[in-house]
Amino acid sequence: MSDRGSAHATGESGFVRFLKRKWLAIVLIAVLVIVAIQNGVGNDQATIYVLWGQLQLPTWLLVLVVFLIGGVTGWILARNRAARRARR
Repeated sequence: MSDRGSAHATGESGFVRFLKRKWLAIVLIAVLVIVAIQNGVGNDQATIYVLWGQLQLPTWLLVLVVFLIGGVTGWILARNRAARRARR
């Protein structure tokens, strides 16, 4: 039985199904926004050592960059997993 059939049987809306599947991502994004705002209010600078150099940037920007790197990595891994499943 497909997810749609069971959702109609239980009376769940599409929004409720979305929240059930994505609740962890929503919570993590909310935490990210809170951390970025809190670090944006203070004038903190983060120093990152990259190979032989160093990079100094605002802490809130570092938080957003790390989030974007994680998001892109997760997207690539999910796409590769879907491609592997499609080949089977």
